[in-house]
Amino acid sequence: MALVGGGGAGNVAGSNPAGTGTSLNYVGQHAFAYSGDVSVTGSLTTMLEFSTAEQYVVGYYQIHGTFAQIGNNQITIELTINGESIVHTFWTFVDEDVSALENRILLPPYSRVRFQLAQASGSDRNMQLTLQGRVYDA
Repeated sequence: MALVGGGGAGNVAGSNPAGTGTSLNYVGQHAFAYSGDVSVTGSLTTMLEFSTAEQYVVGYYQIHGTFAQIGNNQITIELTINGESIVHTFWTFVDEDVSALENRILLPPYSRVRFQLAQASGSDRNMQLTLQGRVYDA
C-alpha cells in the first residue's frame, strides 16, 4: 500500500487525515469516509467523491440527518461508479431521524465513486453520509 505524506494512506488520489470531507481514508485494512455536515438542497448535492486504490472495499454506507419540523420526507440518493449510475433511489420517511438507513456496498479497485443526495421537502437540510468497510487485495 502506498504511503502518502508519511501518513500511510493507500489512496494516492487524496486521503484526509482529519477524517471528514469528500475523500476515502484508509487505516490498515479498513476504509472510511465521513462527509461532515452538508447542506442538501432540492437538487443532487455531492456528499462524497473519491477514487479507490488498488484494493476493493466491502462495507456499508449510512445517511444521517434530522427532519424535526416536517412530516413525510423524501430523500433521493445517487451513487455513481466510473460515471455509471449504480444506485438511484428515493426514500420516504415519517420519522425525524433518518440514521437507520444502512446499505451494504462493494467498491471495486481503481474506481471513481460519487455519492449525491437531494431532499424534496422545503428548505435545505444539513445531512451527513458515512461509509465504512474492510479493504481486501484484488
